[in-house]
Amino acid sequence: MNNYVLYGYGESVASNVVRLALAEKNISYDYKLLYLESRGDHLKADYKKLNPKTLLPTLTVNEKPISESIDIMRFIDNEHTDQGSTLFPKIQDEEFDNLLDYLFLDDTKELGETFGTTGGGISVPVLAKLLCKRSFFSVLWDYYKNHGVSKRKFIFVMVRFFGGPPPGLYEKMMYFLAKHLVYTENYLNHGKTYIYGNDYTAADCLLTPLLHRVNEMRFHGVFDGSKFPNLSRYWDTISNRPSYKEAIINYETGEWKPVLEDLYGDGPNLYNDLLWSEIEKIR
Repeated sequence: MNNYVLYGYGESVASNVVRLALAEKNISYDYKLLYLESRGDHLKADYKKLNPKTLLPTLTVNEKPISESIDIMRFIDNEHTDQGSTLFPKIQDEEFDNLLDYLFLDDTKELGETFGTTGGGISVPVLAKLLCKRSFFSVLWDYYKNHGVSKRKFIFVMVRFFGGPPPGLYEKMMYFLAKHLVYTENYLNHGKTYIYGNDYTAADCLLTPLLHRVNEMRFHGVFDGSKFPNLSRYWDTISNRPSYKEAIINYETGEWKPVLEDLYGDGPNLYNDLLWSEIEKIR
């Protein structure tokens, strides 16, 4: 019997992906919480031994680490074929593989190039507030010395330097987010229950946390049935699925809520109007 330990963070999109997959497969595991921007737990030597890229999540299986969310999902699906949801098609499918590529946070791709690389970009205002709990020189030293992904270390240091999104970045992210929301709305027009069909798969494990992040970042109207009927229907389905509460809501650390209230109060994201302007241009 395998012993699973998951290293993750409650508000991490990639951690949410794997927790959803584990919940859908009805797999028990021990959980190690690592705080990211506010403390830099993922940059410490002990974790770097498990994951040289210093990214979350990492799943250890009998103390052996697996570090990419798609690889983790594929492993547990193969290891527990008769348990819970089937996350991957039994026969390789090019459309499914392309969908995973589009939804996966792939560090070889540019920020905003796919939906998967957009989740981090729209989170920058919150990440900046959390990074600002530490001095600039502490962040500079920690990230440049210890972070395993060059592209990311530069972005995080710049975000800390500006105390928010670098000039022009968030405006650019609104275009990318608009493009990916419109694409996903059209993709979901197939009339099936989930993104790939009528069964919940690894693709839904990837998409659910992205849409949760859109909702979390106060982009109002995205799940309005009169504006995005397919996204609205899909969101209603996945957010009422037991795994959503079990894997996402129940693991929130509480770090993000006061930051979001400080940024936006009870209102929408300050760039909400710009997002909708970009959506209308694309449509």
